Amino acid sequence: MALGTVTCPQCRAVVPDVSGPVHKYVPSAAGCWQLFGELQADEALRFGYAPAHRVVVDAYMAQHPGDGTDRRDRQSVFVHLAGLCAVLELNLQPAQATIVLRRLLRQRHDFPMLARTNGPGELTLIHLVGARDLDDHEQRAHAWGREVWCAWAQHQSLIRAAATSVLD
Repeated sequence: MALGTVTCPQCRAVVPDVSGPVHKYVPSAAGCWQLFGELQADEALRFGYAPAHRVVVDAYMAQHPGDGTDRRDRQSVFVHLAGLCAVLELNLQPAQATIVLRRLLRQRHDFPMLARTNGPGELTLIHLVGARDLDDHEQRAHAWGREVWCAWAQHQSLIRAAATSVLD
């Protein structure tokens, strides 16, 4: 049980101040990681594998970058930004976006360190809490995804080029 709240150092969401597990190379507050898991469980129970699930995962992971010293955190940010680009800009369906990400992973052996200079964006996973129905969930997820994509504006051309390079 959380006794208070804490601000996640990456996305700046105010989340429960809990001790618990976090992802190995995603530096979020434990309460943020816990809330992300709870949101995914709620999404699965209420909507099944919702079309916006791809955007939810990509937005969360891109909003929680590591410091770039580990290849996996550089890869994570790059690939999840490519997922946002594929869905939000290239208008690919989630399954098609997943194919793009797999091709990127096969094509690249290392990923550049990307620095976010504009902050994490105004929306966070908190924006998804309380979605009334599937349409509301989809709209909220896409708004969050667009916000995260915009936060990485200085790298969009690089990400876009990589994503389009692996399209058929």
